[in-house]
Amino acid sequence: MRLAALVAGLFLSLTAFAAAQSYDTPEALLEAFYAPYLDGEFPEDDAHFRSAALQALYEGDAEITPEGEMGALSFDPYVDGQDYSISDFEIDAPLIEGDTAIVDVSFRNFDEPRSLTYELVNVDGWKIDDVVSANPANPYRLSEIFAEAAGE
Repeated sequence: MRLAALVAGLFLSLTAFAAAQSYDTPEALLEAFYAPYLDGEFPEDDAHFRSAALQALYEGDAEITPEGEMGALSFDPYVDGQDYSISDFEIDAPLIEGDTAIVDVSFRNFDEPRSLTYELVNVDGWKIDDVVSANPANPYRLSEIFAEAAGE
């Protein structure tokens, strides 16, 4: 009985540690963020990857979306598509200015080249603040998608 309680306690401690992890570099953040796309093991909650501002946009969208309906996002902005099969993932050197960074990532999604620009902030570790795609077939800025859905 005590062993089961110890194991459960250890599991909860390790889970809390993983969820609260801080990323010391932009590359570490993006490597950790994209790991589930490469290994298929997605966390239940990925809010710890997002800045407070980006998280507020996700939460605001959830509040204005009627139950059972799709919110502002009809695709996954982090793979620039609805489905994914990621290969050739690369993180470019970040451009860091104080507590902000701009980082380009590139990959192939179903063998189609993709390139995204991440705008990051360093508040208790690096966090995703916005994502931009210059894909001619589907250009977007994540924050603008949420703003448009909110009628702003």
